[in-house]
Amino acid sequence: MTGKRPSLSREFILEQALSILDQEGLEALTLRRLGEGMDFSYTAIYRHIPGKAALLEGITETLWLKALNRLGSGSHDDATWQSILEHVAVNLRDTLLEHPNAIPLLATHPISTRNELMAIARTLDDMVEAGYEINDLSINLIMNLTVFTIGHVLAESAPPAGGTGGNPDGRALSEAAQDSESLGRLLHPLLETDQYNLETQFLQGVRSIIKG
Repeated sequence: MTGKRPSLSREFILEQALSILDQEGLEALTLRRLGEGMDFSYTAIYRHIPGKAALLEGITETLWLKALNRLGSGSHDDATWQSILEHVAVNLRDTLLEHPNAIPLLATHPISTRNELMAIARTLDDMVEAGYEINDLSINLIMNLTVFTIGHVLAESAPPAGGTGGNPDGRALSEAAQDSESLGRLLHPLLETDQYNLETQFLQGVRSIIKG
């Protein structure tokens, strides 16, 4: 006995679209491919989502809401505004690492929907309650933190451009470190692989931006 086919809805369409994006990449995500994956005529999608642009905007919204809502309500009770903002960056990184094929979407589709803006508003309210005073530079702080996070995850997860390379030459690093004491100290985390931690590097950058 086969299971009942799910009814078509915006939420179901976005869920299936994100699955195709995760498994096959952005180039493979077309309305026709989406319809095939859901066992519906792709024309039925237009009753819920008006076109490809709206589909991509919907996926972007889904991921932003996932990143901004991961902590859940009431989780900031004893937090500082700095730790709240750090959690936002960490949640965004975690979300993108789960969906690396979606990085170009979040990099090129700014927050603009009402649902996204309301999620930002809830985060700002938590920060204000924790002592933050919103000012003319607040938007720069948030934008810089977002761009840094997206760029860092891209560097972590994207395959090398051209399909080859991408890994440092261990021998060249060792020889350079021996030739220059200052360069040796700089390259030490790379030469001692157990000390080179991308998460630690990311958190250092996030805290530097927040600290200003």
